Amino acid sequence: RNLARAAETLGVSQPALTRSLQRLEARFGAQLFVRAPRGVELTPIGTALRARVDRARITLDDAEREVEQLGAGKIGKVRIGVGHMLVRLVSQALIPRFLTERPAAQVQFHVGFNAELFGLVQAGNLDFSVCGLLETVPNLALRELLVSDLVVVVREGHPLTKLESPTIRDLAAFRSAAPSAGVPARHLVEAQLTKHGFGNRMHAVETNSWEAILDAVTTTDLFSLAPRTEVLRQAATHRVVAITIPELDIHPRNGVVTRDDAYLSPLALRAIELIELA
Repeated sequence: RNLARAAETLGVSQPALTRSLQRLEARFGAQLFVRAPRGVELTPIGTALRARVDRARITLDDAEREVEQLGAGKIGKVRIGVGHMLVRLVSQALIPRFLTERPAAQVQFHVGFNAELFGLVQAGNLDFSVCGLLETVPNLALRELLVSDLVVVVREGHPLTKLESPTIRDLAAFRSAAPSAGVPARHLVEAQLTKHGFGNRMHAVETNSWEAILDAVTTTDLFSLAPRTEVLRQAATHRVVAITIPELDIHPRNGVVTRDDAYLSPLALRAIELIELA
């Protein structure tokens, strides 16, 4: 919003930047920028142009990577986003086989929750992501891998563990350790609580770290949600227990997420193939 800071960032003088903006507006025959109380802002036409330019930049990045991959053969980089609960599945699928087949390749893992991973795939910052598929996302292609069984997670000795058949009414007496906003499983729990008359839950802890959620659950009476397989894996070290709540019978799909029009290098395609075979 500030021409002086923008010029400094670009390494040009402010008058040169101003002339550049004027040429841009003359090229398109429309006002793209306007001075506002908070600084320089885009007009609606400027906003539309920026969205087009962003998509063009991603396409150009794809073209550069394709040329690079074609010239380098098996040498290259694969940028993979992975949901917190699927890290072990993806790493075991690729290591060591992928690196044995492609000894000069580099694999980059970015672990996160769905909302972040979807955004990074859409922006072209990840080749693909392996995560939950609870919702439909514009401009993204979803390829299902497996269906998981989501359960409520509490500490050993939690009051809910003493009930023979706990219900969502029993669960509503406790607060939660929740993933950050934008995670589909969280929205499903909130929707079910609202449906049964308990309103939107006030989360005691919100974080993008699965380890932080585990720490909160194992040291307090908070609850969270996790795939049953993850609970079994964590049971020995974190002393967590799975609680089945009939009203929260959730079975999320998990799979590979790519952009509809994305270029996928031979390395990325091979990585996806190995993950699907796992």
